[in-house]
Amino acid sequence: MNNYSNVAAKASHSSDDLVMQHVDLVKRIAQHLAARLPSTVDIDDLMQAGMIGLIEAAGNFDATRGASFETYAGIRIRGAMLDDIRKHDWTPRSVHHKYRKVSDAIHAIEAETGRAASNEEIADKLDISLEEYHKILSDSASSRLFSLEETLEEPTFTHKAPSSDSPLPDQELYHEQFQKYLADA
Repeated sequence: MNNYSNVAAKASHSSDDLVMQHVDLVKRIAQHLAARLPSTVDIDDLMQAGMIGLIEAAGNFDATRGASFETYAGIRIRGAMLDDIRKHDWTPRSVHHKYRKVSDAIHAIEAETGRAASNEEIADKLDISLEEYHKILSDSASSRLFSLEETLEEPTFTHKAPSSDSPLPDQELYHEQFQKYLADA
């Protein structure tokens, strides 16, 4: 075996060791992100994307640059997870950005007044017309995904009442926060 083969075998073995030693880091980062994302984001998908990031980090890590592997890998793992989420989100960023502004305005008005904000107050706070405000809400609502089975089922009384699968208000808030974190990342 020549010298290059020995070096390549050692590098491969050392990369494998780094990956095996830091699998828990992927799980920790996935759980941390999942807590801030809507329940529709599957933690297994995050972990899969994170493992790809970890493998790439192990292959590209240069110890001579002064950073610890865990720090370097953590950045790459989180980045891989966020890239995967963005890849599967077909809604334009502008829609998320506008809806985040609406959400911030609602929270500000409610904090100031101690009651639910009216449509007019929200539009005034955003310095836009009521029509523009309704367009933002419409664009945001149309970005929600529905399964084909939901649209093909015969309507019944149970379709009029919220099902156990319906998003709860706190899930909607998580979705808003998820969009904010994605935009900030």
